[in-house]
Amino acid sequence: MICQTFALLLLTMLASRVYAADAATGGNGDDSLRYAVLQARAFGVIPDTSRDMGPSFRRMVNTVIAAGKPVEIVLERGQYRVGGGDSYDAALAIEKAANMIIRGQGEETEILLTNPRQGGFFIADSTDVWIKALAIDHDPIPYTQGHVMMVNVAEGWFDFITQRGYPSLEESWFADAPKPYGQWGMIFDADEPSLKAGAADFIFMDTWKRLGERAWRMYPAAEQRPRLNDMQHGDRFVYLARHGKGGAVFFYRSSNSGVRNVTVYSSQSLAVGSLAADRITVDGLNVRRRPDTDRLLSTNSDGVHCQQNIRGPVIKNSRFEGMADDSINIYYFPNTITGVISDTVIRASRHGIIQAGDLLQLFEPQEGRVTAETTALEVRDAPEGEYRITLEAPVPGLRAAPDGHSIYNLSRCGADFVIRDNEFRNHRRHGMMIKAPRGIIQGNIIDGVGGLGIVVGNDPEWPEGVIPSDLVIRGNSIKDVGRSRWYGQDKRGAAIQLMTKALGGRPAAERHIKNIVIDENVIVNPPGAAVYVGAVEDADVTQLRVFYREDASMPRQTAAVILENASGVQIDGLRIESKQADVTAGVLIESTVDAGNAGVTMNAIQLSGAPSMKPFIDQRE
Repeated sequence: MICQTFALLLLTMLASRVYAADAATGGNGDDSLRYAVLQARAFGVIPDTSRDMGPSFRRMVNTVIAAGKPVEIVLERGQYRVGGGDSYDAALAIEKAANMIIRGQGEETEILLTNPRQGGFFIADSTDVWIKALAIDHDPIPYTQGHVMMVNVAEGWFDFITQRGYPSLEESWFADAPKPYGQWGMIFDADEPSLKAGAADFIFMDTWKRLGERAWRMYPAAEQRPRLNDMQHGDRFVYLARHGKGGAVFFYRSSNSGVRNVTVYSSQSLAVGSLAADRITVDGLNVRRRPDTDRLLSTNSDGVHCQQNIRGPVIKNSRFEGMADDSINIYYFPNTITGVISDTVIRASRHGIIQAGDLLQLFEPQEGRVTAETTALEVRDAPEGEYRITLEAPVPGLRAAPDGHSIYNLSRCGADFVIRDNEFRNHRRHGMMIKAPRGIIQGNIIDGVGGLGIVVGNDPEWPEGVIPSDLVIRGNSIKDVGRSRWYGQDKRGAAIQLMTKALGGRPAAERHIKNIVIDENVIVNPPGAAVYVGAVEDADVTQLRVFYREDASMPRQTAAVILENASGVQIDGLRIESKQADVTAGVLIESTVDAGNAGVTMNAIQLSGAPSMKPFIDQRE
């Protein structure tokens, strides 16, 4: 029960101390909205003690919510140890709040989460709630690291000694993590804090057993034991306990909220996530390994992960380093049609949220075709936890699972996003995964990531949707991406990859990615191609500069730009510098591209370096 003294104190402060909020301070920009300033210490939330501040913090937040007034809660400099809460697997749940700011004094204000299974802030069913100017870390951290001592590929195991000061694998949160996506590890370089170049970027684990005080014998999942060939004595290894719920900061069904100038040193899952949210802002987020430590990892999952958002995020002025997954992923979790009652009535899984009035795209993933776009006229509950959906217009030919249609919800896919002026460096997977339309990606730096730089397209294999269109990718710098083994070996691997996908990861039969502008980007040492365009209609590639370093190890023969199953592509101002014999051409036009200028027009291609490199190779001829 909330202490009456706290409530009276709060109400007194609300009445006596206010200021006008604006966009710069995290308010909603309405000058008439006024915020009370509340010192967290007044609620017993005190830094630099050994006591758990979680209960006091939660009482304070609940009191502010109950008062129903705009409030900025100010945290002093210092470290706040926060134990676990009971809601949403997060230490600090904020529910049904409005016009609240929690502000520290920069990185010197630190929230230290003491349960490695839990996330930090979970903001649910709220509007205009902001976390600002503080740092988040775990103690103990939700992973361990050490060195590989011995590898036995034939018997399917390796010996691993954990580094002093890092958690032991006997801790319950490792064995309790869900399989397979919560129990896996990564091979790191013996000397540098980066993934081992050319190696597999993850290994699922089956089990392990103790050999000594810090020594363990690790048994990968049977199907992944061949990846032990990428490992040798002296390599370093990071092993996760990814519980996958929440994140350092997570927004659920919340709107016009976000983080500003927040630093995340570790997370058992994401740094910042959002589900079914509307216009989340991430400004000045700094995801990085904790300074003055020898940690190899920051977060156990993505930097920013947005699923089923109504309007997409604004992500700007942020830096991402050392994560175990992508920097940014924006998508909708597709539904599966489980029953066809008529041309207008279907049953579907509840993977993604669908409500009456939503615009749905019915996608046939086997070949990669959009059957129809129509509105959900009525959405009702069905047996077995499914939806019964009445469509506004009849759609003949729909098929149910297992080989049937998927539903992409165009109203809840994170459209209208902005990703501007960020840095992405030295983490496990892709810089960006974009599965949402109407966005701008501008002025970003992507350097040394394990996966590709910018991946634009749906993924029916995983599955994730929708099919993105109407994008501007301008003024970005992408360097040394695709460090992990398979990205460069894929003939469609590229620093910027545009592809409408069918099952099997191949280009779709139809060209549903449309209206893409790729302008004034600089790409250095791409993983094969600089730009791949597959199952795309209307793409402009202009003023692209591509540099292949002479000492780089090329994963395959390639052209700098590859076009497959495309039409309406315009290439203007392509400049390529390469002494690599494996770079055969500036542009490769495959036979599936439309004939003549309907397929592609090219102007001002400049080459320097290898004399054998051709301006273009046209396989349509």
